[in-house]
Amino acid sequence: MNNSFDDFVATIARLRGPDGCPWDREQTHQSLGRYLMEESYEVLEAIHMDDSKMLKEELGDLLLQIVLNAQIAKDNGEFDIFDVADSINQKMVSRHPHVFGENKLDHPDQVVAQWEELKEQEKREKEKGNGKSERRGALDSIPRALPALLQALKVSEKAVGQGFEWKEEEDVWDKLVSEMNEFREAVAEARTDDSDNEEKRRALNEEVELELGDMLFCLVNVARWQKVNPEEALLKSIEKFKRRFSTMETISADPLTELTKDQLYQLWIIAKEKSC
Repeated sequence: MNNSFDDFVATIARLRGPDGCPWDREQTHQSLGRYLMEESYEVLEAIHMDDSKMLKEELGDLLLQIVLNAQIAKDNGEFDIFDVADSINQKMVSRHPHVFGENKLDHPDQVVAQWEELKEQEKREKEKGNGKSERRGALDSIPRALPALLQALKVSEKAVGQGFEWKEEEDVWDKLVSEMNEFREAVAEARTDDSDNEEKRRALNEEVELELGDMLFCLVNVARWQKVNPEEALLKSIEKFKRRFSTMETISADPLTELTKDQLYQLWIIAKEKSC
């Protein structure tokens, strides 16, 4: 039997012990929050690069954050990593009655719907057990710390789960065109305003910001209808742009800052052909 995980847990406990590492000993859940987020994104980067060696390493770094947080909880007398594993194992069994029970499902969409239904049911039972009688909204459970695009996708999916959905895909495209037009109108109004009224200018700029947000949120819904994760899609586009821009820097005889806009455009076309 492989004891690597137990050995790793023991290593983290030693680092947090009286004779351990000063840095590890002073960490809290709050101080580790940023590292948890950073490591999660590095795992995503390894996935996007399709680099299995890198993925193994980054998953290890992410596991470090999980085990370290669990060790802090154990030191505080709350729970340990094995409680975490037991809890998630019970959740996986209870959320998959089509595998561990008699309720058979044939389509992934059915599984997702069942998951959300069971999740809400568990939440209501937990609140009832805690003596909470107030009714929570369907969107209240979505973490505000999520990246904006991913949060928008979760909000959209939750709303759809409540029946709030367009009838046809064409309706979503029509809405996107409408939102784009409203954004352009807001930009045009803010650009042509020549008044010295600071309050009015702030209101116009805020309207531009809100209309841009509406357009982005609608784009997220377009992505959802296409079964595309907008967060992942944008990350891939950013990486593609970085590769092409790096190619421009490599093939240019002069610094990019010394080139004209036309020269930069022609260089971009060449870089686009050279890099994927």
